[in-house]
Formats: sequence, structure tokens, C-alpha cells
Amino acid sequence: MRLPTLVVSVLLVTLTAGCSGDPQADYCEAVESHQVALSDVAASDDPGALFDALDAYDDLAEQAPSDIADDWAAVVGPLHHLQDVLDEHDVDASTYSAEKPPAGLDADARRDIEAAAREVGSERTVTAMAAVEQHALDVCGTPLSR
Repeated sequence: MRLPTLVVSVLLVTLTAGCSGDPQADYCEAVESHQVALSDVAASDDPGALFDALDAYDDLAEQAPSDIADDWAAVVGPLHHLQDVLDEHDVDASTYSAEKPPAGLDADARRDIEAAAREVGSERTVTAMAAVEQHALDVCGTPLSR
């Protein structure tokens, strides 16, 4: 009878050893693990590169402590919406230009894309991005990107 108890104890210790139990520490680890990829995106001249950061942003938003979770939601929500609108109209973010939109893109599609882009560039989204960047610096001691 003691063997099953020992096995269960060992399993519990093994399963919990991989988790720090500190959401802030886990979040900061995630910030550091995504830093290289986010630095590459930040350094890119490709306007569509921002969407390459979405997986990392989603992970950070999911792991974000409660004090920064709303800001992460304000960042990723508009980005996903813009990506969805671009996909819906079969438009490549890397080549899209409002001044010279793709041939065949109708006025409704242009309005949809421009509205979604304005949401990404809105004061709320920009302020939220600044907040998550500052939080990474202040709490984690490292920037989101270098």
C-alpha cells in the first residue's frame, strides 16, 4: 500500500516542479523567451511583420498578470481584428498601401481595412502597448524587444 502513495507523491512533486507558482515570474520568463522574436519584428521594415508577433503577443497576453491583462487585451484584440479583415479580403499586409490599394479591392473592403488599421493605431491601443512595454521593464527588468 505504501508504494502507490509514494508513486502519487513523486508524481505530484514532479508535476508541480515545472511550475514556479508565481504568475509574475512565469510571465517574466515568457517575456524573456519571446524577446528575440519580438526584437526581429521590431527591427523589420516589413509592415506585415507585426503579425509575426501575434503568437508571442497571444502567449504573453495569456500569461499576463491581472494588473496588465487588460492592456494586453487592448493590444492583441485590434491586431487580430486587422488580420481577420485583411484575410477576409485576401490582402497581404506586407504589400498593402492605402494610397495604392490592390487592384480589384472594392471601396467597402478598403473602408474595412482602414477602419481596422485605425483601431490598431488608436490612442487606446498605442497607450496599452506602451503600458505592456513599461511593465516588462519595471517588473521583469527587461524590455519586450531589444
